[in-house]
Amino acid sequence: MLIQKKIKLKENEKVIALVRRYCITFFWHWILITVLFVLPFFFMFYLFKQGWWGQILFFIPLGVGIIILIRTAFLWKRNLFVITTHRLVDMDQSGFFETTISEVPYDQIEDVSGKVKGFWGTIFRFGTLSIQTGSGKVQIIVDKIKQPHHLQQDINERREKYLSKYSHNFSGDVADVIIDKLYELELPELIRVKKALISRLNKLR
Repeated sequence: MLIQKKIKLKENEKVIALVRRYCITFFWHWILITVLFVLPFFFMFYLFKQGWWGQILFFIPLGVGIIILIRTAFLWKRNLFVITTHRLVDMDQSGFFETTISEVPYDQIEDVSGKVKGFWGTIFRFGTLSIQTGSGKVQIIVDKIKQPHHLQQDINERREKYLSKYSHNFSGDVADVIIDKLYELELPELIRVKKALISRLNKLR
């Protein structure tokens, strides 16, 4: 399975949902592929009468259409946003040979926002989901997905459940370790920690 090959699930961790780009947002890809497949047949008899070069002109659009179809299907399948019981994982496939994987545990999520923009986005209810961490080091942006607002609410609910269930893991020994680490930080890092703590405390009040 693709997920098991790309990410290693932790103990008791389960995959809840797989989110891919909304198929309807590939509309112009499908139009182009259809044109490339259909157009040569309108000139098939004329082109085949021209000899070998006519046959080449007939098969070139078909070949290009097949390449675009394979690439579109490949990228659609490989670009995945994974929701598990413990974290969010974004698998970004930029090409056939380039993959970027980003992950954010629920306890590090600072903000989740869903955005629907434009006429077609409003009509077909697709848009962008953005996840920001408290440290600001990791930001996941999932574009052109169906109903991002519903997904935003679902992630926030799962995050709250996770924090409630594992709240005991963030007390006791872990708190002592964090306090000890504070003495190793310089002023700029301490200021960042202070801002993150204030933001987190405001959310809990």
